[in-house]
Amino acid sequence: MKKGVIVASFGTTHEDTRKKTIDVIENDIREAFNDSIFIRAWTSDIIRSKLKRRENLHINNIKEALDEAVQEGVEELLVISTHIINGVEHNKVKDAVLSYKDRFKKIKIGAALLENDDDFNCIIKELDEIYNKEADSAYLLMGHGSDHEANEIYEQLRNRFVDTGRDDIHIACVEGYPYIEDILPELSEYKYVHLSPFMIVAGDHAKNDMAGDDESFKTILEERGKNVSFELKGLGEYDFVRNLILKHANEAVYVS
Repeated sequence: MKKGVIVASFGTTHEDTRKKTIDVIENDIREAFNDSIFIRAWTSDIIRSKLKRRENLHINNIKEALDEAVQEGVEELLVISTHIINGVEHNKVKDAVLSYKDRFKKIKIGAALLENDDDFNCIIKELDEIYNKEADSAYLLMGHGSDHEANEIYEQLRNRFVDTGRDDIHIACVEGYPYIEDILPELSEYKYVHLSPFMIVAGDHAKNDMAGDDESFKTILEERGKNVSFELKGLGEYDFVRNLILKHANEAVYVS
């Protein structure tokens, strides 16, 4: 039976972070499923349009990737998502896959990065080891956020950090609750704040909304007298995140 694998990511227009994150994740998948035809898909139409306009580079959306799998004669298909939560973008992938389930003999899809207790425990354990707890210092993770109900995962993750004794690790989103304004009171007692993107890539949001010089997380905190440091390192650069994505691929469930 001819096999295929689609890796669906949000995407990025920034080549530097793509090479360190999405490309590495995709190479991991190629190696792990080397008996399968590999197909890339990006779910952000805005990013795909920018790359097409700027570089004349076409990247499949999820439906185009599914069509390519059909054209390649794939009979057994695995779809892997690199999205953080089971929200708008991940649902875009799931809905498309379900609409194609009669086009393949077997098709299965992996979970988003954070969907169950094991996922939470893995992320919390690893970040607890990366971020040393220090007096007068806090860590602020920048998530993407949305108005989807799954957005509550960011609050759940923050509460789990508190439960494990890491009340110094905070989360704020760019496009969903909690916004940075919502958590400023929680950061008032700290002198130092370290910023890090809680996204697969460190692209526009990380470089501009988090660490930029104009109305960013960095400038908002500096205006309040904080000593701010930051790192432009997407989650996709961490081995434990890529291993979690591979784990979800191996645990993917059949939809047909």
